[in-house]
Amino acid sequence: MDKISTVFKKTQNVLREKLRNKRVGHRRDHITDTQQVEEKTGPTSDCLAQNGPGVHSQSPCGHIVTSSSLFNMVNQCLKKKNLDFSCPVCEEEWSWSQIRGQLQLSYAQTVILDTQVNRIIQDLPDVYKKCPVCLSILRRPMDSAGRPCPYSSCVHCPHTHHFCWSCLAPWFFPNAASSGQCSNQYCHVVATLLACETVTDAGSSVLGCPVFRACPQCYTLITPQPDCKFVVCPECFHRFCYICLDSETECVKREDPYQSPACKKPRAERQKFIT
Repeated sequence: MDKISTVFKKTQNVLREKLRNKRVGHRRDHITDTQQVEEKTGPTSDCLAQNGPGVHSQSPCGHIVTSSSLFNMVNQCLKKKNLDFSCPVCEEEWSWSQIRGQLQLSYAQTVILDTQVNRIIQDLPDVYKKCPVCLSILRRPMDSAGRPCPYSSCVHCPHTHHFCWSCLAPWFFPNAASSGQCSNQYCHVVATLLACETVTDAGSSVLGCPVFRACPQCYTLITPQPDCKFVVCPECFHRFCYICLDSETECVKREDPYQSPACKKPRAERQKFIT
């Protein structure tokens, strides 16, 4: 009876050892895979919470990639203020919309990432722009001499269209011998509105607004007042709210009391117009 018990215990120990070795080998394989990914994309940052290294998905180029490699690639790009995303395997270029679909993020994570991406576009207006038609992120093209082109086109739109890089207005090509020109006579004004900094003074009544707005009536560039959301155009004397861009008469209809430092209407986007 003692011999049988001894054999049984030995058998259990052998089985436990085999199971332990199998688990250790699995962990080693996972560590090796992770190290290979990080050698290509860099270490994982804290910008995103990963769904786990075991989650796989098929990329737009057909390669099977892990969620960890996607997260690493996106984190490294955002750290470097680089929006040129690509497949971790073959380096084929991916659009931001394709990346978002692959990451399978929650709504809150998507909002955070979109905010970071938009901030990079805002900080680097000479490098990145959003297509005025489909809003795809585009990198500024270069000419044959390596100089930035004054116009661009979007490969993501079904129909080819050219637009001015500075103000996003349509770009005209009058003839084959000409490089064309912007269709917007206020191109320089819109370019300033799209590329200027935002108000960062915590005590300002227009915190977060661009440091330049254009008068809604005559397009004159205006800077905000330090302690009032209403401004007056020096050219046409139009008085409007710097936050929502409505006239003072329309803006105060929504407010109580009359001189509320805030605005009940959402902050207007950066102005774009073609004249």
